[in-house]
Amino acid sequence: MRTGFRVGIAWLVWVGGLTAQERDFSAERKRLERQRQQIEVELRQTQALLQETRQQRRRSLGELALLRRQIALQERLLRSIHQEIAFLDQDIFRLARVNQALERDLRRLYRNYVWSLYLLEKSQRHLSPWVWVISAESFQQAYERLFYFRAVSRFRQEQLRLITRTQRYLEGRTQALRKNREEKARLLALYAEQAAALQRSRSEKKALYESLRLQEVSYRRRVSDFRRRLQEVQARIDALIRAEVERARKVAASTAEMRLTGAFEQNRGNLPWPIASDKAVVLSPFGTVEDESGGLITNQGVYLAGPAKAEVRAVFSGKVTAVATIPGQGKVVILQHGSYRTVYARLEEVFVRVGQTVSLLEPVGRLGTAAGSEPPQLYFLLYKGKTPLNPLEWISGR
Repeated sequence: MRTGFRVGIAWLVWVGGLTAQERDFSAERKRLERQRQQIEVELRQTQALLQETRQQRRRSLGELALLRRQIALQERLLRSIHQEIAFLDQDIFRLARVNQALERDLRRLYRNYVWSLYLLEKSQRHLSPWVWVISAESFQQAYERLFYFRAVSRFRQEQLRLITRTQRYLEGRTQALRKNREEKARLLALYAEQAAALQRSRSEKKALYESLRLQEVSYRRRVSDFRRRLQEVQARIDALIRAEVERARKVAASTAEMRLTGAFEQNRGNLPWPIASDKAVVLSPFGTVEDESGGLITNQGVYLAGPAKAEVRAVFSGKVTAVATIPGQGKVVILQHGSYRTVYARLEEVFVRVGQTVSLLEPVGRLGTAAGSEPPQLYFLLYKGKTPLNPLEWISGR
């Protein structure tokens, strides 16, 4: 009795230590979860900033392309204005030379006209033009001489007027060309100023684009850093969860071991459920049962329904003697417990290998998911030698 009391005290002390560790693990897990949530918030904010920066960079890139196009058009316009000014300069130069030639002709005509007037005046001192008319041999000759004098006078006056009009026209044309050239030069200066402004804007946009690019790189690094930190925190949380699950399994195994004594056959009615008892449902019991069509079938084990992906546990410590895949039953694990064997069929995943020794409640596999209307289920069998036994008679009550 004293020995049992001492064992009970040791059990309480051990469980108390596990409870304290569980509180520590729980506090650490909550702290890590808060840290993970904070990192996730910062990650979302940084991703939003990164997306906004990318959009701004795309807009800036489009504006840069538009500015390049505008600058190219401005440069083409400036070249066109330069060419027009060059043509205007050529026209002004050509008209200036024509003006000079006309001025020479005009001066020559003036000299000839003045000389003719001088000769006429000089001749009038001695002989009046009318003398030449009167001294004609006939009236016809007199008329022709009079007509000649008048025609010569009109011709020279007409030449003088023509040269004067031409000179005025050329001067007006030259002034118009000069005004046009001044206007073109003013436009050239204006367009040059606009081109310089566009160039400055392009430089500013380029600097903004580079700044946004560097900012995007910075945000990418921050996102990568946040993701790395998030993975690290999640890995630590997963490790804590695995530790808690393993500790809970050990507590459950220790609790089950407290109920179990000696060899396998000495624990009839005390074995734990292969699926957590609060999650397992008996779909079809051991023995002869009626199927859905009304016929009779014989179950050599029991069908237990459980949650999708639920872990299947060893009901007693033993050795893995077989791992196989059987059509219609999925993956199968067989454990040997002395002269007894337990069979776990319809597994989707297996965690053990042949020859491995497993402890009480150690996971040996995992259930699959629902297949149509059928829930995930385990086909659990118990044999003594080659004789099937009813597993429900060996499993403890809920």
